[in-house]
Amino acid sequence: MSCPCDASRFPRPLVLPAGIGPPGFRKARALGIFPDWRLSILAAIGARTALDGWRARDQADLGVMLVEMGAYVCDVVDFYTALGAGETYLKTAQLSGAQRKLVALLGYLPRPAGGAQAFLAAEAEGRRVISLPAGVAFRSGEFSGNPPQVFELEQPASIDPRINRFTVERVVQDAIAAGTLASLLVDPASVRVRAGDALVLDFAGALRTAKVASIVPVALRSRTPAARLSFAAAVSVPAGATYSTLRLWSSGGTLGLWKLGQVGADTETAISDSTVLLESVAPVRAGQLVLFEREGLLEARRITGAAEVQRTLLAALSSTIKNPSNVVQGTVESPPIKIMVLRLSLDAALGWSSTDAAKIVAHHPLVPAARVLVPLKDTLEDDDPLSIPALIDAPRVDVTRLLLEDVHQDGVMSGGSLDLAAHRAQIDQGEDWGRALTAPVALFANVLAVSRGESVHGEVLGSGDAAQARQRFTLKKKPLTYLSAATASGVRSTLSVRVGGIRWREAQSFYGATDADRLYIVRHDEAGETHVIFGGAARLPTGAPVTADYRYGAGAALPPAGSITQLAKPFPGLASVRNVLPAFGGADVESPRELAVYAPRSALLLGRAVSLPDLEAAASAVPGVRAARAMWRWDAAGMRAVAQVQYIGSAQLREVIRARLRALTEPDAPIAVLRAMPQAARLALDLEIHDDHLDDAVIAAVHEALYAAADLPGTGGLLRAERLGPEGIVFLSQIMAAVMGVAGVTAVRGVSLDATAFTQSGRQPAAGFYFDFGEPGTPTSGLVINGVA
Repeated sequence: MSCPCDASRFPRPLVLPAGIGPPGFRKARALGIFPDWRLSILAAIGARTALDGWRARDQADLGVMLVEMGAYVCDVVDFYTALGAGETYLKTAQLSGAQRKLVALLGYLPRPAGGAQAFLAAEAEGRRVISLPAGVAFRSGEFSGNPPQVFELEQPASIDPRINRFTVERVVQDAIAAGTLASLLVDPASVRVRAGDALVLDFAGALRTAKVASIVPVALRSRTPAARLSFAAAVSVPAGATYSTLRLWSSGGTLGLWKLGQVGADTETAISDSTVLLESVAPVRAGQLVLFEREGLLEARRITGAAEVQRTLLAALSSTIKNPSNVVQGTVESPPIKIMVLRLSLDAALGWSSTDAAKIVAHHPLVPAARVLVPLKDTLEDDDPLSIPALIDAPRVDVTRLLLEDVHQDGVMSGGSLDLAAHRAQIDQGEDWGRALTAPVALFANVLAVSRGESVHGEVLGSGDAAQARQRFTLKKKPLTYLSAATASGVRSTLSVRVGGIRWREAQSFYGATDADRLYIVRHDEAGETHVIFGGAARLPTGAPVTADYRYGAGAALPPAGSITQLAKPFPGLASVRNVLPAFGGADVESPRELAVYAPRSALLLGRAVSLPDLEAAASAVPGVRAARAMWRWDAAGMRAVAQVQYIGSAQLREVIRARLRALTEPDAPIAVLRAMPQAARLALDLEIHDDHLDDAVIAAVHEALYAAADLPGTGGLLRAERLGPEGIVFLSQIMAAVMGVAGVTAVRGVSLDATAFTQSGRQPAAGFYFDFGEPGTPTSGLVINGVA
């Protein structure tokens, strides 16, 4: 329990709040400044009986000067004590290299600069297979203020001119969706009807009728000439209907029905159950179709039988012959007038009566009205067949990767192969593109895996000296290139060191090494220099030349798609290259802020991942991962629960993350890595802004509060993917707190998410997704304030 007088006590009790930053730490850690120390010393004089008579009024008295000098000394010492204390904590250290020294106590090696990786679609010229050795170099153009970058082929590869590029055949969408059909695509050259004409739609035996409403030319992505034939009323679609079996028929002529009945011995009416009498003979056979029309109503039937029958048109007459005196002289018998008509047997009764016979016409013969076009999908998805008719020669190289690019130059990379027998490409099972491509789609099968960095061969670092316990050499080029790898650290070095022509091995440390072990360690300083250190194991032989092969060049700047197109040096047979997808995986040297986050997390791992937080920490540290989340999920295919690690980042990072997690876990650990997909979201705010503030300035401040750029996973504005993470919940209370914390906002009149009032405590995206609010100041922005995006 504190006393009120404690507030005036000096020095005051030392209180250091958790999570305090460098400026706040120095202020909290420093006990006082010169006036505080001066008053404190003067106040303490009264407690000394030996100084009761001291008045400090003599001109030769230097007592006050000594007090003030002591106060100056206390002020300076206190300042540097606070400064030194700050250098002992990760989050408050500010001197160059201080964080590196602190994390070294944990055995943590700061992440070096990582080289980006990319997949290139290569085009070979000529007819022969082209063999490319490792080290073939390619160069990007300038991008976003960054200079060109050099990428090299890591492993030898071969490319075949036969498989440079294919056009993926558009996917046929033959099945007609259940429900109703309002229109069809038809070949305009085959159209034989016009608006108002009657049609019979033959769905492979199931008949429907309609009238043509309009026929309008349409432009298709496939450039196929087409017209849209619309119906006056939608028709129902039978189960299993397809466009390829659908036939359209229209009238080639009309016939009336037999309109006479009960003439003489003829008592048969025009319509009787499933029998119909036509008014004349027509070339109709069983199996054909007839369309009946009554005052706009249409019925189509299939003929099961047709027979010509005789019917009486005019009954027999008996006429008398009279003379001028009107005396009957005799009689004349006129025989009945008969005609041949056609009796049709239908597959189903019409449902109309003979009293309507005068209003009914039969359309026959039926002739093709138009050729139905089978629709082609405008998109290509990962579960669609990749048909490539131009694949007619067997590839002469192994194909394990495929690059696909659509008409908008959006692309995907997939594992797969080419199937010559089926004339199609096969993608690996379980591949998830995460997006649909817009047709037409090009497929590239000559895929080169390249990584950033320029090679240096045989650089002489110096010579050995067995008399030195620790020899240190520095590479001439920087930064040393590190690439993603299936290791516990997630990276591998491109450095190879030889001593006297013999290769020595790199180790993380000299712990446990003996004099017989040819080992060296690599350390980096704040300037990005790379130091190769010997001496913790075998010493270098005196006079032995120390040489290094390595690659240099790394960083987080990634060339965008289509920017790596240059050959650093012409290579015979290699015509061109292009990165269909952006480069991925590059990283800058771990910054002091990152060290403060990742180094403590590494202490949890201790080289092994045994829990969900461990998996999450390991995945988050992979360069290019914006956010990661680990959770238990049921795997329906494997019939077991798995630790599912979802991440936000490039699809090409999936294998990198999986490999790193495998290196940190037991071989049989049930782990699945899933790329979280964006779920477009739109947040609308209706704010009340104080009259004393400029609306634009307040709205800009709200944008900053919600959209602040993230520099670490888990940081940034509330709407940033790094802050939300996979399946991250947007909480209404957090939004209200952030918005109301902006000066000038007096009230929030309304909040809606995706056009619905935000009344819940929080909203969560679908499983496997994350809320994507786009980028501020661009058409993708998903934040609307007072009606303005």
